[in-house]
Amino acid sequence: MRLTAREQEIFDVLTKEPLISQEDLARRLGISRSSAAVHISNLMKKGAILGKGYVFSKQASVAVVGDIYLHIKVDQAQQKIDVYHNGSAYEMSIIFAGLGIRPKVITVLGSDDLGNEILMRMQQLSIDTENIVRLKDQRTCRRIYANEQLIYEEPLQPSEVEKAFTSRAWAALHCDYLVVAPHHQNMINHLINNIDEEHVPLLCTYQLLVDDSDISEAINSYSIAALGVHEASALDKCITRCLDLVKDDQHLLVITDGCHRLVYINNNEIYDFPLLPGQVFACPQGIPHLLAGVIYGLSNHYPTRQAVRIGVGVASSNG
Repeated sequence: MRLTAREQEIFDVLTKEPLISQEDLARRLGISRSSAAVHISNLMKKGAILGKGYVFSKQASVAVVGDIYLHIKVDQAQQKIDVYHNGSAYEMSIIFAGLGIRPKVITVLGSDDLGNEILMRMQQLSIDTENIVRLKDQRTCRRIYANEQLIYEEPLQPSEVEKAFTSRAWAALHCDYLVVAPHHQNMINHLINNIDEEHVPLLCTYQLLVDDSDISEAINSYSIAALGVHEASALDKCITRCLDLVKDDQHLLVITDGCHRLVYINNNEIYDFPLLPGQVFACPQGIPHLLAGVIYGLSNHYPTRQAVRIGVGVASSNG
């Protein structure tokens, strides 16, 4: 949750003195009682406090597992080269930071200047980087794309990457929501299947589907999944496929084309609503934002329907 400076000031006072009256709070901060009441109401709306008596909402912990690399994009038509930090772990952690959530990031970087630069940027955004592994004498991954196609990659050594992720198993398992890029699914399954833990976090993922054959991989191991399709005509087929595969009532699947409809499946029930003009977003860019918004809503105790709508709002604002 993102608080204003005044809301944070009031929140800090209430944390230390939860029984303080609004009159004393207003006097302490040099504001009117009505202003104090408005700020407290806003804190309740944001989920920071849960009601009278200032019962505080515990911020759910979020961890992100994925890759981070230097993305070099060559546009041959325009004779232009763009260079920027990219990767599922980088993208999702930036989104969560923008929502006021401080995620733990589990990934691997080299011990070079690029790794230092990425680390510094994430720390400036208050992202938890303690579980980022730096591989000695290796360069951070670099990828070159031309016309949206990967034409060259300088990867980290796969065996070292696997060791690094395994060494951070504790951090991956001790959180409330664990967000995993689709291509890291096997790694997470390995961690969960080989460690005896009573508490396994809610596994979350996102994916742009090429066709409905991708669905089984996207949802088999996950409790929350945001799925995008290229065309509205593919939604019904994907919904039918999801209902066939979902055996656990705890699944939450959100499926959309980003332009016309959004459908979510929860407790084996289907909820369908149209996307209004102001809610439209491009799926490739919007699906990660959609998932992050849903997690933000659920972690702040909003009902599922409202959490999904928060996700749509985040996606349409940024995607």
